[in-house]
Amino acid sequence: RQANMADFPLSGLKVLDFSRVVAGPYATRMLSDLGADVLKVEPPEGDVTRKLARRDSGVSGNYLQLNIGKRNICVDLKAEGAHDLIHRLAAEADIVVENFRPGVMDKFGLGWDDLSKTNPKLVMLSISGYGQNGPERGRAAYAPVLHAESGLIARQAETSGGKPTDMQFAMADSYSSLHGIIAILSALRTLDQTGEGQHIDLAMLNVLHSSDDYAHFALDDLWPKPPETLVWKAPEGRQILITGDMKWLWVMFSTKDGLQDPTPEGADIPTKVRLRHEAMEQHILCYESFEALTASLDRLNLAWGEVFPFGPDIYEQISVKALGSIVDVTDDDGNQRRTVQSPYRFSKSKSGIDSDAKTAKRGEHNVAALQDWLDMDDQEIRALAESNALISE
Repeated sequence: RQANMADFPLSGLKVLDFSRVVAGPYATRMLSDLGADVLKVEPPEGDVTRKLARRDSGVSGNYLQLNIGKRNICVDLKAEGAHDLIHRLAAEADIVVENFRPGVMDKFGLGWDDLSKTNPKLVMLSISGYGQNGPERGRAAYAPVLHAESGLIARQAETSGGKPTDMQFAMADSYSSLHGIIAILSALRTLDQTGEGQHIDLAMLNVLHSSDDYAHFALDDLWPKPPETLVWKAPEGRQILITGDMKWLWVMFSTKDGLQDPTPEGADIPTKVRLRHEAMEQHILCYESFEALTASLDRLNLAWGEVFPFGPDIYEQISVKALGSIVDVTDDDGNQRRTVQSPYRFSKSKSGIDSDAKTAKRGEHNVAALQDWLDMDDQEIRALAESNALISE
C-alpha cells in the first residue's frame, strides 16, 4: 500500500492520535484507511482495549479492529522532553484527535490554545461526553451513560417490552467518530479557503440527539405505538424478521397469499388480534422450506431478513463476501487474524487495509515515525528514551 499512497483520497495528511477506546480510534482508523498517516500516541500503560478479550497472545480483536493500519509511538507525557516532542509533532500534523475529559490536555500544555500557537493551521478534534465548556464537562461519559441519558435505553425497553438494558453496540462512540470525520473534513475545507485551522468541540450527547430519527417524537411530546417489525419462527428451525406492522402483514397475507380469517363473528378486538397473529404464525411456518417462504415474501414485496445468530457465520453471507467486508491481517504477536474492512468504495480512489497490515506494538514506530515526521537523529531519540519520554515494548 505504501508504494501507491497517492491513490488514496487522504494521502499526505498527518494525524496525531491521542484517542483511546472507541470514540476517536474509530475515526482515526477510517482516516488511516483513506490514506492518512495516523500516528497513535499511546501512554505507557497502553490503550485499555489492548487486553479486553482473553487471548493466549496478541491484542484484543477490539483494539485490532480500531487501530490496525496506524503507526504507534509510546509517550509518557509526564516525562522530561515529552511536552516539547508533542509540540514538534503537532507542528508537522494536519490533524490532532483526542477524547480525554475536558481540561486534561490543557494540564499537559497540549490543549487547543497551546497547540494552535505552535501550528495555526492545525485542525483539532476533541470528543467528550458533554462538551468542552458545559456544566457537566468533568463527568465520566462512556457510551452506555449517554445511551441512558439520551432516552435510547428507555425507548428500546418500551418498544421491546423488556427490561431497560444497554444496547450491545457503542453507538455514542461510533457515531461520534463518524461525525468527527465529517467535522474534520469540513474544517480542512475551511483551511483551504482561509489558511486557518480550528478546534472542533464534539459532545457525544449532541451526536446522539442529532442522529436520532425519533427525536421529533420527544420534541413534540408524542409517543404513538411504534411501527412493528416482528420476528417470526420460520421453516427449517430458522427465524425471520419481516418489516411492517401486523395490520399490513395481515392485509398482504389474507388478500394475496390465501390466509383465511379465523376470527368468529362478533369477536372483540383483543381476540381478533390474538387469533390473526396465531394464524399468521402458522401460515409462515406452513411453507415447505425457508426458500419458499422468502420467495413468497418477495412476491408480496415485503422486506425481510433472516435473524442470524451472532457469530462468525454472519460473515459467510453472500453479500458480505461479495463486498469484501472482511480482511485477513496479522496482530502484534504475528498471529493470523481477521478484521473488518472499511466500507468506502470509490470509482477511482482506493481505501482500506491490505492483507499485509499488522497491528503495531506500543512504541513500535518510535524511531521510524520520528525520523519521518521530524527528521530526528538517533542521538535525540536515544535521549528521549533515556528520559522515559519514549517507551517501547
